[in-house]
Amino acid sequence: MEFATNPSPMRQRSVLNGWQLEYAAVDVGAAPQRAVVALHGFARPLEDHLIWREHWPEDARLISIHLMHHGGSGPVDPDLPPDAAIPPAALLEHIQHIVRHEGCDPEDMDLIGYSIGGRIALTLLVEAPHVWGQILLLAPDGFRKAPLYDLTVHTRLGRFLWQALDRHAVSVNAAVKQLGRWGIMPKHLVQFALFHTETREMREMVWRGWRAHRLCWPATREVARAMAQRRHGRVDLAFGLKDRVIPVSNAARLKRLLAAEKPATVRFHELLCGHGMLRRDILSDLENRIFGT
Repeated sequence: MEFATNPSPMRQRSVLNGWQLEYAAVDVGAAPQRAVVALHGFARPLEDHLIWREHWPEDARLISIHLMHHGGSGPVDPDLPPDAAIPPAALLEHIQHIVRHEGCDPEDMDLIGYSIGGRIALTLLVEAPHVWGQILLLAPDGFRKAPLYDLTVHTRLGRFLWQALDRHAVSVNAAVKQLGRWGIMPKHLVQFALFHTETREMREMVWRGWRAHRLCWPATREVARAMAQRRHGRVDLAFGLKDRVIPVSNAARLKRLLAAEKPATVRFHELLCGHGMLRRDILSDLENRIFGT
């Protein structure tokens, strides 16, 4: 599904082992050699991360990649169902293939992940802790899994319920709006539910997007272990104090697991913002905190 109002003319497509990844590669600085891989949020375009051209403090090749079922990314092998789940190892191999094609070292990259892109980034970190240098996670998903997600993507009952919602979406959304008017459902949850279910195209994309990334959800203990094992580069995690989608409290267990190791290379940041972090003012603050610029 396409979410960009003005898709970048720099978009390219790469096919490997039955999967297609759409991406755009742009230079930061005059002599880019190192790859910075960027993964966007759900229902957002890869163009969101091109703003890093103004904030990444080192020369780099910025490679922003569309997640599955965003833009042109998804399964292209006819033997794969539309909601096939990409294995983390296959995703990592494909990203390294793209990085190599772009003239950078696929064994030494930096990584940015926002929201669900943060969860995918955590998956890639666990899959290969030592190929990543600087890792920046903005409001990362993946530390707290909603029961609805597990039910929907992993069970036949969940599939049945989602298909029933799809068939009766008009009635379901009318009920959601009424719950909001009565004050039973918080306003932000009403907006969240309606955004993801009001159109047939979006409902199909949500189903396929959730299913496609269902293998990309590492246990928090595995994440802590991978962070502690790293020998170079830093991991910076940023959360918005006003974020109702990914609240600061989601990181509490990771902090506890890291307490024994106390890795100096892992830092947590709390920013005065909501879930929308890819703004110039927020990124300038974050750039100063992380890079001291």
